[in-house]
Amino acid sequence: MIIGVDFDGTVVEDGGELRLKPGAKDALSSMKQAGHALLLFSARANRALRENPRLDPLVQAGVRRVNEAAWQRSQPTYERRYQEMLAFVRKELPGVFAAVDDGQQGKPLVDLFIDDRAYHFGADGFEWRELGIVLGGRHGKESA
Repeated sequence: MIIGVDFDGTVVEDGGELRLKPGAKDALSSMKQAGHALLLFSARANRALRENPRLDPLVQAGVRRVNEAAWQRSQPTYERRYQEMLAFVRKELPGVFAAVDDGQQGKPLVDLFIDDRAYHFGADGFEWRELGIVLGGRHGKESA
Protein backbone atom coordinates (compact mmCIF):
# COMPACT_ATOMS: atom_id res chain seq x y z
CA MET A 1 0.00 0.00 0.00
CA ILE A 2 1.17 3.58 -0.65
CA ILE A 3 0.55 5.77 2.37
CA GLY A 4 0.69 9.57 2.30
CA VAL A 5 1.85 10.99 5.62
CA ASP A 6 1.45 14.65 6.52
CA PHE A 7 4.37 16.37 8.25
CA ASP A 8 3.24 19.23 10.52
CA GLY A 9 0.93 18.12 13.32
CA THR A 10 1.19 14.48 12.25
CA VAL A 11 4.86 13.44 12.14
CA VAL A 12 6.03 16.42 14.19
CA GLU A 13 4.35 18.54 16.83
CA ASP A 14 2.67 21.75 15.69
CA GLY A 15 4.67 24.82 16.57
CA GLY A 16 8.04 26.35 15.86
CA GLU A 17 10.52 23.69 16.95
CA LEU A 18 10.53 20.45 14.99
CA ARG A 19 9.98 17.55 17.41
CA LEU A 20 8.77 14.09 16.50
CA LYS A 21 5.37 13.21 17.89
CA PRO A 22 5.55 10.41 20.43
CA GLY A 23 5.47 7.03 18.70
CA ALA A 24 5.78 8.46 15.17
CA LYS A 25 9.22 7.05 14.40
CA ASP A 26 8.37 3.52 15.57
CA ALA A 27 5.01 3.48 13.79
CA LEU A 28 6.43 4.80 10.51
CA SER A 29 9.33 2.34 10.66
CA SER A 30 6.87 -0.52 11.30
CA MET A 31 4.78 0.51 8.29
CA LYS A 32 7.87 0.55 6.09
CA GLN A 33 9.05 -2.83 7.43
CA ALA A 34 5.57 -4.22 6.65
CA GLY A 35 6.20 -3.36 2.99
CA HIS A 36 4.27 -0.11 2.65
CA ALA A 37 5.70 2.76 0.62
CA LEU A 38 5.49 6.01 2.61
CA LEU A 39 5.18 9.38 0.89
CA LEU A 40 5.77 12.44 3.04
CA PHE A 41 3.59 15.38 2.01
CA SER A 42 3.19 18.82 3.48
CA ALA A 43 1.79 22.26 2.87
CA ARG A 44 5.46 23.25 3.24
CA ALA A 45 5.88 22.01 -0.34
CA ASN A 46 3.24 24.44 -1.62
CA ARG A 47 4.69 25.85 -4.83
CA ALA A 48 2.43 28.91 -4.72
CA LEU A 49 4.06 29.90 -1.43
CA ARG A 50 7.61 28.93 -2.42
CA GLU A 51 7.82 29.74 -6.14
CA ASN A 52 4.96 31.74 -7.61
CA PRO A 53 1.74 32.92 -5.90
CA ARG A 54 -0.14 32.74 -9.19
CA LEU A 55 0.07 28.93 -9.06
CA ASP A 56 -2.59 29.03 -6.32
CA PRO A 57 -5.88 27.83 -7.89
CA LEU A 58 -7.80 30.22 -5.63
CA VAL A 59 -5.80 33.10 -7.09
CA GLN A 60 -6.52 31.79 -10.58
CA ALA A 61 -10.25 31.61 -9.74
CA GLY A 62 -10.28 35.17 -8.36
CA VAL A 63 -11.12 34.07 -4.81
CA ARG A 64 -7.78 35.19 -3.38
CA ARG A 65 -5.70 38.17 -4.50
CA VAL A 66 -1.93 38.28 -4.64
CA ASN A 67 -0.16 40.85 -2.51
CA GLU A 68 3.15 40.76 -4.35
CA ALA A 69 5.08 42.68 -1.69
CA ALA A 70 3.81 40.44 1.11
CA TRP A 71 4.57 37.31 -0.93
CA GLN A 72 8.13 38.47 -1.64
CA ARG A 73 8.68 39.09 2.08
CA SER A 74 7.30 35.69 3.11
CA GLN A 75 8.66 33.52 0.27
CA PRO A 76 12.12 32.99 1.84
CA THR A 77 10.43 31.84 5.06
CA TYR A 78 8.32 29.27 3.21
CA GLU A 79 11.33 27.98 1.28
CA ARG A 80 13.36 27.77 4.51
CA ARG A 81 10.56 25.82 6.26
CA TYR A 82 10.45 23.35 3.36
CA GLN A 83 14.22 22.88 3.47
CA GLU A 84 14.07 22.45 7.29
CA MET A 85 11.52 19.67 6.81
CA LEU A 86 13.75 17.89 4.29
CA ALA A 87 16.79 18.16 6.58
CA PHE A 88 14.78 16.99 9.62
CA VAL A 89 13.49 13.91 7.81
CA ARG A 90 16.97 13.03 6.51
CA LYS A 91 18.36 13.27 10.06
CA GLU A 92 15.54 11.85 12.20
CA LEU A 93 13.85 9.40 9.81
CA PRO A 94 16.54 8.26 7.36
CA GLY A 95 15.27 5.74 4.84
CA VAL A 96 11.72 5.70 6.21
CA PHE A 97 10.05 7.58 3.36
CA ALA A 98 10.13 6.26 -0.20
CA ALA A 99 9.68 9.85 -1.41
CA VAL A 100 8.96 13.37 -0.28
CA ASP A 101 6.31 15.30 -2.19
CA ASP A 102 7.76 18.46 -3.71
CA GLY A 103 4.46 20.12 -4.55
CA GLN A 104 4.78 19.52 -8.29
CA GLN A 105 1.81 17.23 -8.85
CA GLY A 106 -0.94 18.52 -6.56
CA LYS A 107 -2.69 16.04 -4.28
CA PRO A 108 -0.56 12.90 -4.09
CA LEU A 109 -2.08 9.70 -5.49
CA VAL A 110 -1.92 7.26 -2.59
CA ASP A 111 -4.05 4.50 -1.07
CA LEU A 112 -4.33 6.08 2.37
CA PHE A 113 -3.65 9.46 3.98
CA ILE A 114 -2.51 10.01 7.56
CA ASP A 115 -3.22 13.67 8.30
CA ASP A 116 -4.16 15.60 11.43
CA ARG A 117 -6.43 17.99 9.50
CA ALA A 118 -8.80 15.62 7.76
CA TYR A 119 -12.29 14.26 8.15
CA HIS A 120 -12.69 10.58 7.52
CA PHE A 121 -15.22 10.29 4.72
CA GLY A 122 -17.31 7.26 3.83
CA ALA A 123 -17.68 3.92 5.58
CA ASP A 124 -17.20 4.39 9.33
CA GLY A 125 -16.64 8.11 8.79
CA PHE A 126 -18.61 11.20 7.91
CA GLU A 127 -21.07 11.22 5.03
CA TRP A 128 -22.13 14.36 3.16
CA ARG A 129 -25.19 14.86 5.36
CA GLU A 130 -23.14 14.91 8.57
CA LEU A 131 -20.47 17.11 7.01
CA GLY A 132 -23.16 19.55 5.92
CA ILE A 133 -24.42 19.76 9.50
CA VAL A 134 -20.99 19.95 11.11
CA LEU A 135 -19.40 22.34 8.63
CA GLY A 136 -22.45 24.07 7.20
CA GLY A 137 -24.07 25.10 10.45
CA ARG A 138 -27.74 25.95 10.16
CA HIS A 139 -27.65 25.87 6.37
CA GLY A 140 -26.34 22.28 6.51
CA LYS A 141 -29.21 21.24 8.82
CA GLU A 142 -31.85 22.73 6.54
CA SER A 143 -30.51 20.98 3.45
CA ALA A 144 -30.04 17.60 5.14
